[in-house]
Amino acid sequence: MPAQRPSAAFDPIPPDLDLLQLVEETPNFEYVTRISCDMIAEQGLDSFDKLVLLHVILGGKPLVIEGFQNRLDGWTFTNQWLQDNCGTKFEQAWNLSKHQYMPISIAHYLTNMSKLTDQWTRENFRELDRQRIYLKDIDCPPIWHSKLKEQIPPSVFYMNESTGEYGGPGSDRPEEQGVARAGDLMSCLPSPMRADNMMCYIGHEGTYTPAHREMCASLGQNLMVETSHTRDKDGKPVKPGSSIWFMTETKDRHLVSEYWLSTLGHDIEVEAHFAQINAWKAAPFKTYIVDQRVGDFILIPPLAPHQVWNRGTRTMKAAWNRTTVETLEMALHEALPRARMVCRDEQYKNKAIVYFALDKYYGQLRQVQAQRLSGTSQIRYELDRSLKIRQLQKDFKRLFALYTEILLSEMLDPVAKTEKKGQYLPYDSFVTCSYCRCNIFNRFLTCTSCIKTLENGDEDTYDICMDCYAMGRSCACLSKYKWVEQFHWSDLISKHNAWRHLIIDFEGGVNEKSPLSLEMERKNMQKKPLAQVCQEQLRERPFVDPKKPPPAISAYERHHPGSAATDKDKDGDGQENGLDSEGNKRKSTSRKTRADKLPKNYVIEHVSLYPELRWLVASCNKCDRHYSYGSLFRMFDLMPQTVMENPEWECPACLKICSCGACRKKPDMKPHEPTGTVLGHDTKKVADPRSVDSLVNFSLPNLGWIKRLGDIHPHESRRLNRRIDEAEQAKAKDPTLDENYVDEEECAAPFISRQQELEIRYATDPEIAIDPMLLMDQSNAPNSGGSKQRANNNTNGTASQSTVNEGRPVSHAENNPGVAPVANMVGHDDRMQGFTSNGITYEYPEPSMINSTPALQSNGFAQPDLLSTRPVGTNAAQTGFAQSSQINANGQHLSQLEQMLAEAKLNNQYISTEARFTAKSLPVAFKVPKSGLASIISRPPVPKPSRPATVGAKAAAPIILQSDFPSTTSVEQPKTRKKRRSETEKDGDFPVGKRRDRKSSAAAAAAAATAGSPAKDTRKKAVKYTEPSSDSETNEATTATPVNKPSGSRQLPKYLAERKNDPPSSPATLIGKPSNKSPDVSKPPVDPALKLAEDNRKAKMKALQWASSDEDMSSSSDSSSKHPTIKPTSKPASKPMLVAKSIFNRPGSNGKKIKIVAAKGTSVNGNAAQKTANITRRY
Repeated sequence: MPAQRPSAAFDPIPPDLDLLQLVEETPNFEYVTRISCDMIAEQGLDSFDKLVLLHVILGGKPLVIEGFQNRLDGWTFTNQWLQDNCGTKFEQAWNLSKHQYMPISIAHYLTNMSKLTDQWTRENFRELDRQRIYLKDIDCPPIWHSKLKEQIPPSVFYMNESTGEYGGPGSDRPEEQGVARAGDLMSCLPSPMRADNMMCYIGHEGTYTPAHREMCASLGQNLMVETSHTRDKDGKPVKPGSSIWFMTETKDRHLVSEYWLSTLGHDIEVEAHFAQINAWKAAPFKTYIVDQRVGDFILIPPLAPHQVWNRGTRTMKAAWNRTTVETLEMALHEALPRARMVCRDEQYKNKAIVYFALDKYYGQLRQVQAQRLSGTSQIRYELDRSLKIRQLQKDFKRLFALYTEILLSEMLDPVAKTEKKGQYLPYDSFVTCSYCRCNIFNRFLTCTSCIKTLENGDEDTYDICMDCYAMGRSCACLSKYKWVEQFHWSDLISKHNAWRHLIIDFEGGVNEKSPLSLEMERKNMQKKPLAQVCQEQLRERPFVDPKKPPPAISAYERHHPGSAATDKDKDGDGQENGLDSEGNKRKSTSRKTRADKLPKNYVIEHVSLYPELRWLVASCNKCDRHYSYGSLFRMFDLMPQTVMENPEWECPACLKICSCGACRKKPDMKPHEPTGTVLGHDTKKVADPRSVDSLVNFSLPNLGWIKRLGDIHPHESRRLNRRIDEAEQAKAKDPTLDENYVDEEECAAPFISRQQELEIRYATDPEIAIDPMLLMDQSNAPNSGGSKQRANNNTNGTASQSTVNEGRPVSHAENNPGVAPVANMVGHDDRMQGFTSNGITYEYPEPSMINSTPALQSNGFAQPDLLSTRPVGTNAAQTGFAQSSQINANGQHLSQLEQMLAEAKLNNQYISTEARFTAKSLPVAFKVPKSGLASIISRPPVPKPSRPATVGAKAAAPIILQSDFPSTTSVEQPKTRKKRRSETEKDGDFPVGKRRDRKSSAAAAAAAATAGSPAKDTRKKAVKYTEPSSDSETNEATTATPVNKPSGSRQLPKYLAERKNDPPSSPATLIGKPSNKSPDVSKPPVDPALKLAEDNRKAKMKALQWASSDEDMSSSSDSSSKHPTIKPTSKPASKPMLVAKSIFNRPGSNGKKIKIVAAKGTSVNGNAAQKTANITRRY
């Protein structure tokens, strides 16, 4: 990316943020609509699916379904269960501070989350070098998957294959599901081709997910399954966990993207920036806030940007994505082209999903036709009136339209004789573009020259998708590519015809909306197919032989063909004339080349007035002007393929919209303004290293042209205002069901009608928007001083009953300003389900009471049970622990409370439990002696921690968490390595091969003890030395020669030199330390046996130190090193030395071997004995 441009910095969220006050004081902040999970069971799955369609998919707004904490298993979804069952599994944790991965086990991470959280304070939360370790995108445990499948509505669950009812229309047996569309079209792919995207996210205070959209315009689902409470399992205090979501709606996506580009200086497509709170406050769009707690299930609309900040000691979420017909249309038309620009890999294989979903639906609809022909009149009536089958037919038709677009883009012109014959490669769904990393469905281009051989012998081909090649992306060869297809074209055409005839059949015959044949669709196209564009570019672009690359051409030589650059043709910085980093043309000191003097393959580019190669510019079909593709992209928002596919393309000058310097002076010109900001992306970091950009340098921005047009204000730019107007026009259209959906009047849900039977109502005053999950103790919360009043909490934990206002029931939330709007699906009798907060406690319940009581949120909010027996028309305030006029409900809850208090009394938790449910506090008085009280009073006050001084060097942030992954690399320091090896030796759980053989070391130590070796350092390994045998090959040598030593490069160590002071009668020692001093004859004689033992011990220590050193030795022996020798009088007996194996087999090396042989020899005149040693080292 360009180096110089203003961009917003990362500003962390303080740990003590008052989110309630923030939302109240910010006009464009609003809480997300919430519904209860009990409403799904009460009003049916069909109504819930309709709500998700209208509110999330078509409306583009997020939705929160709360209350799942009462349905989830109280033991499976816990921190302890995850440590016990998955603790030894290693995952790649993301270090947000260093932007790198850290291998770590799940148990090690969960154990240290408290330390990672406690490091953050009000004073240091902005320190960027402190550790933020986020365990994200890890595989969801299979047991969690099965448990969630039992509780989550099937239509929004992961990899749902059918939304039909068991025994419904189209099923052969009662235990089979009826014919209906799939909740997740990813399930239509064969199992090996599916993308496993059910993930878990575990984070602590300060971890976050930058602003992003869901991949491939899919629908996001995120459920908080567990968080930290107030104390951990050991009773230690911890911080309650939650996650703050900043969300937007789908209809604001273009506005949000432009705001990110022009104001914040970041591209939201690369997912690299977490916007600060001030940026959200100043945004010209509405921001939806969610404080996600346990049991909150968030539905994320497609293409809607959002970001997440984790709070507290621990948050654990399960998340997955779904693909529907609506998201496929958004992906193919918008999401994939944007991802291709930044080279974001496509994991969901959208085109393949279209193909396999059509194939699956075709089989189901053919099955319905067979049942209709062979069934009774009753069966035919049920099949014809089935709303799910009718919706499946409509989805089939929409998928068929996408399939037609895919085939049209891949249609080739008749292949010329000069073109290479194509190649067939069976489809396996794993062919990706070497440049943009998108998944290739059928046809693509491959280079026959740029083929690399990998280490394992496989060939690494350079494959390019048709979109990238039309954009000018390719390898350095540029041309002579070969076509490859993964499906036989005749098979794709036959599938298209069969599916088209099926649509005509269930629509009752051919009509004006019936799909046409592929040939007719091709004739009606007003542009060239993408494959035809690639054919033309293959003929126009020159071939560059990678074995004979052309010489480098300077910018001056490129703009002045036939001449060479001189010093005068360069600017003051020594850079040649060309374009700067922002795409602006540098000032030239030389006269431009005349058009009549150019070679035939050159033309004058209209904007820069420089000569360009003909294949690098777009030529107008109406005049003789030529525009470079880079100018068209940055100035006129035209992609290269858009120009190439138009057979009657007219240049901007002919359209009277040219904005170059000469055309702007013309009175009839209306210069075109770029509709959006382009920052540019350096894709070389992610694309194949063999890739080049031949037509457009996409790393350059268009900021230079924007400045020339005077649209430089970041907050009041015309580009931003246009996006605001577009968003307002899109929001003015209410989400309705068009011809692609079943008519509302035929809806299966009995309580849904056009306007009255399904709507979202709010249980509070519209001027006040406070999330009930965030309702705080107003005695501790600061008063904002505004007109908004805080909720009045009753000290006894009871809630006021519902009142009547203007003839309609009013819930407790309406009487308490400060409660967020709660969405309710209302039936025929205008029944409403309200929610309230009837307590002021802020702690989660004890783990022993999770299964027996409704879960209390941090604000004392009582969630109803899954199978609540309360009347449908009552409020939640009437069913909690508060007093109620309903005798049955009141009696039931009182019995539950009494039972819970009795259990708490047995566990010595009665006082805390009773205080929690009744919102009481227990004052405790301690008796303190007067002397002790006086000493306490006399103590000086504890000073408040001050902010560290900014002057001077900043202390390094402490490293709290380190990877526990067993390292296979050697440590640089030998001492540290030896110590670590000795510690590892005691660890019985260390993987095999990473430690030494404990049996061999024990045997060596026992052998050394048996031999009577003297006491040694305990860190040294036990080694047994024996005398050489009579057949030792070392006795034939007269010098001590180390094996594998380079000739003349290294002298023999001193301790291998001859010792001249040994007594004549003593046997030769193994390796002794040479002594330069003359022997002291005045000293008393030393016992030869003790002398031999001492010399052996020193020799062993020296040999081990030399063998463990880091100096390298070559394979050749050192024949030039010679030492004084004395021939022995007799052949001494010799035996090989036993060495502990693990000493030389260190981690990170190939090991070292040592063989030390001592030759015992005694001279006649009493001279010192011969010492001979052969030492072998292997690395």
